[in-house]
Amino acid sequence: MLDTVGLAVSDISADLPAQSWKEVDGSRERRRDYGDFESDEGQGKLKVKHIKKSGQLLVEGSCARFYQGHNIVSSNDAIATAFSMLRAVKDKHGIKIPLRRAKTFARGEDIAVTRVDVPVMLRVPEGLSVGGVINGLACAAIRCGINMSLYHNETFYFDQNSQTSALKGYDKDVEIESHRNELELPATETATMLRALAKSTVRLEGVFRKKHLDSCSLFKDREIEPRVLVPRVLATMFLDLINNYDLRGCLHARLRQSDLLRVPYRQRGTVAYWESGGDMLRYFDNNMRSFRRHRQHIKKLCSIDIGGPPPGEIEVPAQVGDILAPENFVPVPEAIRCDPQLMYSLDMRDEWFGLCDRLNVPSGISRTYIDPTELSPRPRGGHD
Repeated sequence: MLDTVGLAVSDISADLPAQSWKEVDGSRERRRDYGDFESDEGQGKLKVKHIKKSGQLLVEGSCARFYQGHNIVSSNDAIATAFSMLRAVKDKHGIKIPLRRAKTFARGEDIAVTRVDVPVMLRVPEGLSVGGVINGLACAAIRCGINMSLYHNETFYFDQNSQTSALKGYDKDVEIESHRNELELPATETATMLRALAKSTVRLEGVFRKKHLDSCSLFKDREIEPRVLVPRVLATMFLDLINNYDLRGCLHARLRQSDLLRVPYRQRGTVAYWESGGDMLRYFDNNMRSFRRHRQHIKKLCSIDIGGPPPGEIEVPAQVGDILAPENFVPVPEAIRCDPQLMYSLDMRDEWFGLCDRLNVPSGISRTYIDPTELSPRPRGGHD
């Protein structure tokens, strides 16, 4: 999938609202033309700048949020994403782009990618909660000396302020709930499936900025254009990023909240201490008789033995281990991908032939559509 994408297009003439300011020392005045705007639904925003001196147009934002009103899921088609963003800017600000250049854009060429965020959905292992996985990965990062910030149970960032690349993980369902007044999903079966998908997964997102893209060995010093960011390349970039974080440690499986609530409230504190791996004898002030009495009582009531080992552990060996293994990444279900109310898509073949018709190219080689993604070289490692 793709979320925030940054684009730069040269030799564009545009008339956007201007903002001027002076240097701190007052030596000279600077000017930038800004044309930020929101989608009709007000859920997504595209940031737009135009530099008159160089004629460069800069666009950044989430195409999914702009067109869908949400970014729970999104397309992985970089060409369609870039084309759709540029079309929205053109239509909003009346920018004139020659049809022949638009055809070049439709091939995913003549557009520089300056940022790309690649999100994936991570399956939560049996016995763990979304918040538990987030907290556990954050703690593993601390033990490994990774520059990390954590918002308990909800979000972690690795290298948040990096100007090259970063990784973040968060509970997408919590974010949805916090914006539920703004987010309007249709009352359909697939929308219910979409919310269930958000509730049962951790969203991981690789953030790749221009400095990373410029130095990435996958591209061999080529300018990064949408046509080279095919799904297998995006997958390789993401796997390389998480493999850079040499996480070690363990994540503790915990009782589900529903299981804990079945325990009578007088015993819940004891059970919660036990499942955290606490020393139960010390909990009862080393009073063996009291410990045995409570152990028998809780076992009889709840079938939980506080004298046994707490819920199991999932080991995270060298590198990212079992939790972040590729087989735990969840694909977008077909029913959601095919629902235009939930997931925006653009058929670039149709766009190509539409441009050919407007250019009066009825046949011949100039009309032939070749999928640019089929021409992109396979990255090293061959991830699919």
